Amino acid sequence: MKVHYKMPASLEGIVRIDMALHKQHDATLQDYMGFYISFNNDEDRYYCTPDDAIIFGRTGADGDHFAFFTFNRSISDLEEAPVIFIQPTAFGNQVTLVARNLKDFVALFINLKEVYVLERFRFYKNKLDFINDYNNNYMEDIRMRESDYNLIIDLLKENITGIAEIDDVYEYMIESRKQIDLGINNEDFA
Repeated sequence: MKVHYKMPASLEGIVRIDMALHKQHDATLQDYMGFYISFNNDEDRYYCTPDDAIIFGRTGADGDHFAFFTFNRSISDLEEAPVIFIQPTAFGNQVTLVARNLKDFVALFINLKEVYVLERFRFYKNKLDFINDYNNNYMEDIRMRESDYNLIIDLLKENITGIAEIDDVYEYMIESRKQIDLGINNEDFA
């Protein structure tokens, strides 16, 4: 039996932003944040999407999508659910924890201005690896699109209440992965 979840208020704010971008700038959230809204859409599921994951967005590349992880439906308020990133083509690493909840996911984007770097934390041996990878692979594009990022960040801050600032992204990701065990063996999908 499929459980129907109510769209969390933070995601409703993101949907409002997406509609405003479309109306005012003839653009979508994907143009600014790198993903499309796709709430609870079973058509976006892949073989490696956990059964208890509630999809809320997709990147448009290789089936990659974001979801709320509900721990076998034990989390009823999706505002509190951890955010996972599912990458069907990342064999052995298809499901990755990327944030403790949606507001933290937004805070991480505000800090990093990029969502794909969140899945790369499994590669970093230390904070310097993270900083070097971020500077070498993302900073040039971020600098070129600075005005776009400023626009979307202002809209996120205006439309979503309670976004906490995350000063040390590396520490946040390491601690989150220590604190939250998804209980998923990615090797089962290989």
